[in-house]
Amino acid sequence: MTIFNLNRLRGGVQMRWYAAALMSIMLCCLLSACSMAELQRGRTLVQLSQFQFPDGGKAIYYQLEKKPWRQQDGDAPLANLIFVISGSDCVSMGEFLPQYFSGLEGESGRTRILILHKRYILPGSNGQACGDAFVRADHPSCWQADQLEFMRVQLANLKRQGITPKRVIVLGVSEGAELAPVLAQQIQATHLVLLSHSGKNALDAYRALATHYPAMQQGWQTLQTALLIVPADPDATRIHGRSWRYWSEIAAIPQTQNLLHAGIPVFLAVGEADPVIPPGAVDDLQQAFKLAGRQIHISRFPGVGHSLGGKDVNRLPDFMHQVDNWLAETDVHQTSMQ
Repeated sequence: MTIFNLNRLRGGVQMRWYAAALMSIMLCCLLSACSMAELQRGRTLVQLSQFQFPDGGKAIYYQLEKKPWRQQDGDAPLANLIFVISGSDCVSMGEFLPQYFSGLEGESGRTRILILHKRYILPGSNGQACGDAFVRADHPSCWQADQLEFMRVQLANLKRQGITPKRVIVLGVSEGAELAPVLAQQIQATHLVLLSHSGKNALDAYRALATHYPAMQQGWQTLQTALLIVPADPDATRIHGRSWRYWSEIAAIPQTQNLLHAGIPVFLAVGEADPVIPPGAVDDLQQAFKLAGRQIHISRFPGVGHSLGGKDVNRLPDFMHQVDNWLAETDVHQTSMQ
């Protein structure tokens, strides 16, 4: 989800968006007992590996190789390196791969996709029991340090192999979009893509949603009160299932300003029926870009929610196809794409 778990904040309303809404595109691959695995699905190779951080911590990551749909282009140089930052909760993307990226079929060239999960997520994690260790490590400063280390190592490995991708893309999905602009700047990415995110600062989005959904107002007040006092153990103190440190750090991210200062082409996509996107938020972001003299490509999908899915409809492949074409058409020296 974008900034919080509505299932925790809205009582009986069952809204575990990230896990449930993607079930329609789930690929049933049994990786839960593996530390490393490789699957060949059509023309997409999915590899599961483990990354070790300098402090000894570990996290799993998936690597996908998307070959162009034209057979003759299968051995073309690497055009796109996409770092994906997934959303909240301890959900592994493994069971959704490779179908999650259907629609990204090589219009922009041969593509490698890398998805580093948060610490303590296992290949079979489904978000039902995240555990104390996960919650303690689940905060933006940890995400940023881990993602940055991973990205730099992957880029260095390619450089040693004499491989220079034409484009380096950071794709932030839902909550993962919170850090995408910062990481894109840190690794000098060429493109930035955000999916299912309003572009608003996290607590501004929460405030707007609490105004729109009366059932969330008590949760908003609880959060505001809790953040006034620094607890003895910020990692152990829980607010709506997340640590005090999580809320404190995510509140400090100036998301809108980070997007306005990205300095690279930006693509944002939302479902118009997404209940965690505050009403009018995307229009506000578009206006902010206009006033700043910058451009942003915004794609809206009517009738679908947070996962770009709905009853008998799945617009996620359409989004991926749009990204593919956008990458092919966008000059990396521009600051946006209409």
